[in-house]
Amino acid sequence: MTAEDIGSFTKNFAHDRSGVLSRANPVCDVGQQGSTEVTEEKRLTPEQVAGVIAGVPVIGRACEALVQAGWRASIAGNRITVNDEVMAEFIGAGVGRDCGVEATWVIYAIAGRPPLWAVGAER
Repeated sequence: MTAEDIGSFTKNFAHDRSGVLSRANPVCDVGQQGSTEVTEEKRLTPEQVAGVIAGVPVIGRACEALVQAGWRASIAGNRITVNDEVMAEFIGAGVGRDCGVEATWVIYAIAGRPPLWAVGAER
């Protein structure tokens, strides 16, 4: 393999990677989702979010599940904001049973008091 081949390979890889990273996820794009009206009886709780994303080990799939549940959800880094009320943080590496690595979701209300939920991301 020559230096020219390596340069060509690197350019192609960078182009392919930028294309993938720039693609919008239509499900988790807040601009594509409808607005949600919040009333006291419809207020979202961390427990409800935990019930939807428990056992989901991929942040994109968790976001899609929350949207399918009828809530607005957006991803920023390793966090999902749900209806501007609840934050779900994905912690991808932690010590699990038998010293294995286990992913975890930490879910909490953005404003207000606990409860704070920690649920496993794997079933």
